[in-house]
Amino acid sequence: MPETLRSSGSVSVAVAISRVLGLVRMSLFSRLLGAGAIADSYSVAFRIPNLLRDLFAEGALSSAFVPTFTAALVNGDKDSAYRLGNLVFSGLLIITGLLSTLGIVFAEEVVMLITDGWSAEKVVQTAALTRVMMPILALVSLGAVWMGMLNAQKRYRRPAFAPAIFNVVSILVGLGLWFAGARGAEAVLVWSVGTLVAGVAQTLYQLPELWRLGYRPRLRIAGLLRDPGVRRIVRLMVPALVGVAAVQLNVFINTRFAASLGDGPVAQIEYAFRIFFLPIGVFGVALATVTTTRVSEDAARGDLEGLAVRAGEGISAVWLLSSASAVGLFLLAEPVVGLLYEGGRFTAEDTALVARILQAYMVGLIPYSMVKVVAPTFYSLDRPRLPLLASVSAVAVNLVFNALTYQTLGAPGLALGTSLGAVANVAILRIALRRVVGASNADGRARELLHLVIANAAMGAAIVVAWWPVSLGLERAREYGGALASGLLAVALAVVIGGAFLLYTSILSRFGFPGAELLASLPSKLVGRLRRR
Repeated sequence: MPETLRSSGSVSVAVAISRVLGLVRMSLFSRLLGAGAIADSYSVAFRIPNLLRDLFAEGALSSAFVPTFTAALVNGDKDSAYRLGNLVFSGLLIITGLLSTLGIVFAEEVVMLITDGWSAEKVVQTAALTRVMMPILALVSLGAVWMGMLNAQKRYRRPAFAPAIFNVVSILVGLGLWFAGARGAEAVLVWSVGTLVAGVAQTLYQLPELWRLGYRPRLRIAGLLRDPGVRRIVRLMVPALVGVAAVQLNVFINTRFAASLGDGPVAQIEYAFRIFFLPIGVFGVALATVTTTRVSEDAARGDLEGLAVRAGEGISAVWLLSSASAVGLFLLAEPVVGLLYEGGRFTAEDTALVARILQAYMVGLIPYSMVKVVAPTFYSLDRPRLPLLASVSAVAVNLVFNALTYQTLGAPGLALGTSLGAVANVAILRIALRRVVGASNADGRARELLHLVIANAAMGAAIVVAWWPVSLGLERAREYGGALASGLLAVALAVVIGGAFLLYTSILSRFGFPGAELLASLPSKLVGRLRRR
């Protein structure tokens, strides 16, 4: 597993930078627009192209495209692989361009379909924002093809940094709005235009790296449906589309549940999800990126034993990295949310509500991250029906739970339903993986799990003990002004989280947990690099 961690290290750094910038973007957004009706409108308008993007690009397409493109590189040559990339690029441009046009024309109807109980004014405003941002579907979908081509050639950094470009452009727009004093409807419209510009920048950022590798983007329609690579991608995508469609249907219905709860819950869930997705992006996505490429190579060579080893390393790494994040964010949910979002139009009451939603999401952090690592293994083996079964089962668990509890549990219950769905998803995938590639070392895995429980329990206890006096001090600091309290909160979180990380990795290093020693050495290596500079 240390090899997997090292290989994903640069990706993790790039994704971490992107996710941190994403939180800065959301922090600006929260202070500009709060967590009420205007924020709800933007969240739904932005979610509409993102639902379709996940469906046609970053979800189903990536799962089918990367193994097929990798096989073309391993068994053929770069020219044939690039030809396949351009065929997929062209087909996707036609499909997403048509969908974007339909979304613009029927924006109000789509908004009314995805929300429940909103006023006519709120629907009209949301539809206007939807029309501005709808082309993001085509832009980011094309970027997903180029991202897959780079990842398949083990060029991980640029595609991992691409979302950071999106966030930088959005932050610049937000700062402009802040210093201009823009708020309300005017601010959300300008922010939406900035989101579209950011999507253009994110997509084009990846092209220079591919250009240096010899790729030239060209529209290729002739022979599109006859190409064996395209046919394989379509064959793999069909069940993946059904699975992703089930997940997006789940998001769609949950949005209706949240919208029916009044002004605020849609935006509150979005704020909490952004924090929830930080460790998933930094660890889960980075590990999935590296693991997908490696298992695709093993599958192309017919090396099932190597594939099983790679998948096992990815799973262990998820446990190592995500379990500590889940415990830490659950215990520190309210101060983390307060530091990131509170201020301007975002109140202390909003902080408490979003923190409860974040705690519900933390239940699903480990399984959610693990799905991203395990599911691509089945696409590499041409077994797409197994992730489909797992995905549909997860959606069923989620929807049944949320339909029964959303009125009593509110927005936190919707987040909890998502977490329970992720648990069901990964349970089915793990059972299927054991049957497909063979059972792993059960005694070794049980021992590793015990060590993780001990380390996380010790870390959690240390956080609780350390934060109690800190919280008392912060209450007094608020009497002297919000700026002082915010500064002290940032310092206190950094110290407590840093100390908890050192305790956690030290305990696991003593146990000999794979990869823990590498993590424990990171602070000293970072200090050494800073001194050399």
